Amino acid sequence: MDVNAGVPRSRTRTMIAIGIGILSLFLILLVAGTVPRVRNNRGLAVAAKNAQNTTTAVYVIRPEPAAEGGLSLAATTQAIQDTIIYARTSGYVGKRYVDIGDNVKAGQLLAEIESPEIVQQLSQARADLLQSEKNLDLQKATLDLAHLTMGRYSEADVEGAVAKLAVDQSVAAVRTGQAAVAAAEASVASYQANVRRLQELTSFERVVAPFAGTVIQRNADVGTLITAGSPTNNTAAAPSSVTGGANGLFEIAQIDWLRVFVNIPQAYAPNVRVGLPVSVSVRGHLAQPVAGTVTRTANAFDPATRTLLAEVDVPNRSHMLLPGMFAYVAFTIGPAGTRWRVPATAAIFDAQGTRVAIVGADNTLHFQPVVFGRDLGAAIDIQNGLRGDEAIVKQPTVSMHEGQVVRPIASAPSGR
Repeated sequence: MDVNAGVPRSRTRTMIAIGIGILSLFLILLVAGTVPRVRNNRGLAVAAKNAQNTTTAVYVIRPEPAAEGGLSLAATTQAIQDTIIYARTSGYVGKRYVDIGDNVKAGQLLAEIESPEIVQQLSQARADLLQSEKNLDLQKATLDLAHLTMGRYSEADVEGAVAKLAVDQSVAAVRTGQAAVAAAEASVASYQANVRRLQELTSFERVVAPFAGTVIQRNADVGTLITAGSPTNNTAAAPSSVTGGANGLFEIAQIDWLRVFVNIPQAYAPNVRVGLPVSVSVRGHLAQPVAGTVTRTANAFDPATRTLLAEVDVPNRSHMLLPGMFAYVAFTIGPAGTRWRVPATAAIFDAQGTRVAIVGADNTLHFQPVVFGRDLGAAIDIQNGLRGDEAIVKQPTVSMHEGQVVRPIASAPSGR
């Protein structure tokens, strides 16, 4: 009995020892995992506290008074004078004397148009004119005869040797002759006008240059059928043509001077005045910019683009510039009103609006709302919101917040 009773007790002690071992292992693992975590949390708390106590160094600048600034805008060149020459008479091109790129003088013959129908019409008109002149001579002779007859009847009537009816008929014949002469004279004038009209049409067979310039488009060749005033096929058009398509016989441009058209944004338009000096450049084409002046402005804004069209005239004696070029016009724009200028990196655009970060007397940050003016690329104008003596953070970051204590470091002047 004693031996059998000792076996369950031995098993119970074994189970208790295993349970205690498992519990001890669990406690050891729990302590091993908790202690490092507590240490890490304490380290993070200390680091956060140190970070709060450490001030951030920031570079600050002072706003500078707004001065003249440069502005470069895209523009298009156009000839100072440009015209399309249409045919004023119908026919065939008989001769062509010029082609694209040729320099011509005022009155120089460009082409000749053969118009056989107009020539025949002129011959017929001259014949009709001659016939009307002869008819006028006939009516004048008839009138002279009527005057003589009326004179004889009037003398005979004094002596009562002729009937009263004959006298009245002679008077009526004179009046009829006078009317016939007047009608014949009007007919002669009409035929003369028709002859002059056809002579003008035949003179239009000679196509001449209206002014000295360069042929930049040719739309007809020998044998081309021409209809007066109608467009022709685009046989040879220079890329610099301002017409954009086939039109008259020729297009001539005077390029000793060029017009440069540029669209001025609304923000800069008040500073652009007639007479403002500018420089025109074509990247990769001109060694030196060409000086010019603003000649005129449209005095109205394009409602689609909110820009003001301005024209700049530039000399082009060397013909280095060509009509239709893409160019840049550089303006020197003065400040309009009292404004301050800061680096563009100091500007803050966010949900709170347009602001700059200012370091106060106690070295705390304050985000000051401002009104931005012209954006000059590297700098931006401030229209309102600054006095001019503030210390502005040159490059604020998104981690900065209102009231943060910082350590300001004076930045070198920008030299603007």
